[in-house]
Amino acid sequence: MDRKTATILLAALLAVTAAPALASFENLSVSPRARAMGETGVAVPDAAFGGFLNPAGLVETPGAGSVALSYTQPFGLDFSRLYVLGAAQRLPGPLGYAGFGFRQFKVEYENTDLLKESTFTFAHGIYLYQDLHSSVSFGYGLNVYRLEFGQTISGLDPGSATAVGVDAALLAVLHDRTRLGILVRNLNVPKIGKDEEEIPQRLHMGAAYEPYSGVITTCEVQVTQHDPVQWRGGIEIEVVTGFCLRAGVMTEPSKLGAGFGYAFRGMALDYGFATGGGVLDSTHQFGLRATWGGEAK
Repeated sequence: MDRKTATILLAALLAVTAAPALASFENLSVSPRARAMGETGVAVPDAAFGGFLNPAGLVETPGAGSVALSYTQPFGLDFSRLYVLGAAQRLPGPLGYAGFGFRQFKVEYENTDLLKESTFTFAHGIYLYQDLHSSVSFGYGLNVYRLEFGQTISGLDPGSATAVGVDAALLAVLHDRTRLGILVRNLNVPKIGKDEEEIPQRLHMGAAYEPYSGVITTCEVQVTQHDPVQWRGGIEIEVVTGFCLRAGVMTEPSKLGAGFGYAFRGMALDYGFATGGGVLDSTHQFGLRATWGGEAK
């Protein structure tokens, strides 16, 4: 690997992590909706992306199932890409919902992949308790992490590595208006590579309140070992039927978010924007969703 290639790779990793130390599989936002709302999501069910954000929220997938795609270039860097695919499907009887997710972050240079971080997520959400206006659901996820580096110019292959992480989550709905969510990501603190680099364990806790139909407010805290505590908040307002405006804020680093969503006949288009924090450029994220057996929302 020549000096120019190495510099690009290092710059990309620094930009994505935006933290003092480099780490694999950073917590990049998978959902345009969540990004627009300050990167919240643990208490705001997001259908097809539920396997990433809170597996317990899969039970609130509208209809029989949902699938979603998302694309972004983190911080506007033209040599980095983030692709996300998510899906949720209702299971027979009382078995709840199954979720699937695929996330891949790539660093490219002259049509060569220098770095690929791929995550395959399998999730399940099920009701523990449910009545007319309230419920408690439990969810869990299995994440298969795959880290791959491209060959150097001299032909040296740095190799690849795989690790498995386990998530656990809860979601409580009170009187149809208040939601309390909690997610522990990488409960087993998986290690990857010969150096046994830890993939960070994260705790997400949040609440969402819907004072009126079509208005959602939410706040969330993320705790990661060795990193500052992040506070996040967001709002979503349905301006007219099917069209929502969203906004949010977060700390560590300080960011502002905004965006919109439009749903029509089971299809939806989402856009999320967030400032970069510090000297980094803004990020624009786009997504498409489809729902069957019900309406996208």
